[in-house]
Amino acid sequence: MKSDRLLFSDMLDEAVAKYGDNPALYCNRQFLSFKQLDEASDRCALRFLKGGLKKGEKVILWGFNDIEWIVSFYGIIKAGGVAVLMNYGLKAEDVGTLTRMVEASWGVIGGNTISIKSPEAAAKALIAAGVAQNRIFPFSSFAYIDGAGRICEEDSALLAEAEAKMDPRDTQVIIYTTGTTSLPKAVQLSSFSILSDVEGCLALLGGHLNKTLCLALPTFHSYGLTVLNVYLSVGGCTYLSPLLKAEILRDMIVGFNIEDLTSVGAIYGMLTQLPDFEKSLAGRLKTCIVGGGFTTPVEMMRLEKAFDGAKILVGYGQTECSPVITVETPEDPLEKRAVSVGHPLPNLDVRIWNEQTGFAARGEIGEVIVKGPSLMNGYFGLPEDQQPFDREGWLHTGDLGRFSDEGMLQFAGRIKDIIIRSGENISPVEIERVLLQMPEISEAKVMGAPHPIWGESVEACVVTRTEELDVDSLRLRLKEKLASFKVPSHFFTFGAFPLNSNGKLDQRRLKMDMLRRLNEVFIAAALDEGYRIMDLTLKNRRYSIVPACSMVEELAAQLGFDKARSNRIRLSVEEMITDRIDHAYDDSGEIRMEVILMPQWLRLRFTDNGKIYRLDGEDASISAKIILANVDAYTSGTNDVGETQYSLDYQYRDDFDVKAYLMK
Repeated sequence: MKSDRLLFSDMLDEAVAKYGDNPALYCNRQFLSFKQLDEASDRCALRFLKGGLKKGEKVILWGFNDIEWIVSFYGIIKAGGVAVLMNYGLKAEDVGTLTRMVEASWGVIGGNTISIKSPEAAAKALIAAGVAQNRIFPFSSFAYIDGAGRICEEDSALLAEAEAKMDPRDTQVIIYTTGTTSLPKAVQLSSFSILSDVEGCLALLGGHLNKTLCLALPTFHSYGLTVLNVYLSVGGCTYLSPLLKAEILRDMIVGFNIEDLTSVGAIYGMLTQLPDFEKSLAGRLKTCIVGGGFTTPVEMMRLEKAFDGAKILVGYGQTECSPVITVETPEDPLEKRAVSVGHPLPNLDVRIWNEQTGFAARGEIGEVIVKGPSLMNGYFGLPEDQQPFDREGWLHTGDLGRFSDEGMLQFAGRIKDIIIRSGENISPVEIERVLLQMPEISEAKVMGAPHPIWGESVEACVVTRTEELDVDSLRLRLKEKLASFKVPSHFFTFGAFPLNSNGKLDQRRLKMDMLRRLNEVFIAAALDEGYRIMDLTLKNRRYSIVPACSMVEELAAQLGFDKARSNRIRLSVEEMITDRIDHAYDDSGEIRMEVILMPQWLRLRFTDNGKIYRLDGEDASISAKIILANVDAYTSGTNDVGETQYSLDYQYRDDFDVKAYLMK
C-alpha cells in the first residue's frame, strides 16, 4: 500500500482482493465481510450521488460506533463528499455551531445522545444549522448493508466518474479538535494523510498485530479511525461496541476470543476493576495499544502485570497528524515503555524545538514539532497566521517532550492549556464562559487535575456572589449547556483569586491551592471507607514476622502513638502473625496484612485461607490473650470470598489529626 497513490476506495479494493469473504467488522450481532463492506459503501455512495451531492460538499456523520457508521463514512468519501465526524456526546446547540462552522449541507444521523431520546431533535439541530431536511438521513433509511445483487454498469460508471475527480491529497475528512479558545478547530485530513499514518504504524507494528481487534474508541476520533484502517489493511476483523462500557467490552473479548485491544488508559483501568477480571480477561489479550498514556509509569506497569502476558504499547499523537506521531513496540523493555510514548513513525521527522536555541539536543526538553506526509491540510476557515505551521512546514504541537538515549519520545507536559479526560480534549475557556453566565458566579478558572482513571479530571475554581453555592443546582444547569464529560467534578469557592505583583491572576498559586483542596476532598472520602497505606503478603514462616512488625512500629510512631503504645501495637501484630502460623495451617500458606487509616483509629487487618480460630474462645492461646490486652477493639469473621479475617483497631491520641498527617 502506497498512500500517495491511494484513495480510501483503493485501500478497500486491495483489502477485498486479499481477504474477500473474511470478516472485516462486527457490531450488534452482525458481521460484515471485506467484500460486503466495499459493496455496502458503494451503495451508500450511490444514494448520495443520485441525491445530488457534489464533490467537496460536507456531510455531518453523527452517531455511536456501528457498522452503519463505517459504511456511511466510506460511502460519503466514495461519493466525493467530505465526512465531518461529530462527537456523539455533544449537545444539539454544539452540533449546530460546528455544522455552521464548516458549512455542512448534508447529514447522516445514527444513535447518539440526542437521537436516542428524540430523533426529531437531532434532525432539528442540523436543520437549524442550515441543512435541508431532504438531505438528512437516519442510518435506518439506508438499505445498503443488506442490499443484494451487483451494481449495474450505469451505477459503476457513476462511481468511477466521482472517483476520477478525487485526489488523495484532497480534504476528505474533518475532525474537530479542542484548541485553547472555546471554539473547536476543524482539522482537515485526506486519504493521503490518514493512509500515510497507517503505513507508518504498520512499519513499526505490522508484525505484532493479530487478526481480531476490539476497538474501544469512538470512531469519530482520528485515533479510532486510523486504527480501524490499520486492521482493515492487514485483514483483521474489528469488533465495535456502540457503548464503551467495561462489561460489554469484556463479554465481546471473551465471547470472540479477541487478541488485541486498543483504547485510552481509562478503559484499561475500568476493565481491571471488574470483579471477574482475573478469571475472564487476565492472560487473554496479546497486544494492547493505548493512546494518551497513563498518569504514572507505575500505573502502566501495574496494568501490564494485571493483563498477564499482553504487551501494552503506548502511542502519542494529535488529530493534526492523522493522528499517530510515535508508538512503542513489543521489543522495547517495559521499564522504557513505562516512561515514554514510543518511537517516531519512520515516515515522520519528529524534533524537539527550543525557541531560543533552535533544534534541541537529545535529552533536552522543548516543544515537539513534526514534519511529514500525515500532516493535515490545515484548520478549516482559519487564516494562515492562526495555523500551527512555521515557514519551513513544521507543525508545532504545543506539547513538551524530549528524546531518550534510545530515541524514544518522553512526554513532558503541554504548552497549551488543554484538559484531556479519558481521551477527550476539553477547552477550559469554553467551560469558563458557560460558568460566567451563571448569576451566582463572578469569576471562574477551570483547570485539569491528575486522575487515576480518567487521566485528568475537570476542576473549577469560582468566585461567587452568594455566601453559599448550590452545587447540585449549578451542575444541572451546566449539563443543559455542556456535554456531560465537560462538567467539572468539583467546584472550589474563593473570596478572591490570588494575584501576582502585576495585578494579574497568579495561576500557579491558584492551581496549588486547588490541588491541595482537592486532595483534602479525596482524603476525606478515602478515610470514610478506610485509607489503605500498606498491603503486605507474608509467607507462613517465622522469618516474615520481624520486618513486618518493625514497619508497623515505625508507622505507629509517625501516627502519634507514644513509644510504649507503639511497642504494644508491635507486640500485638507479632502475636497475631504467630497465632496464625501456629493455628491456621497444617502445612504452609500466606497471610495478608493491611494497614488502614480510619477517621478515629488505626486498623490492622489480617486475611488468610487458614481455618478460623477464635481469639476470645475458651481455648484461646497465649498469643490471643496478649492481642486482646493490647487492642481497643477487634472483629473477626470471613470476607466475601470465604477467607478468615481479623481486624485489630487502635484509637489515635485525641490531639492527632489523621487528615493533616495524610496531607503532609
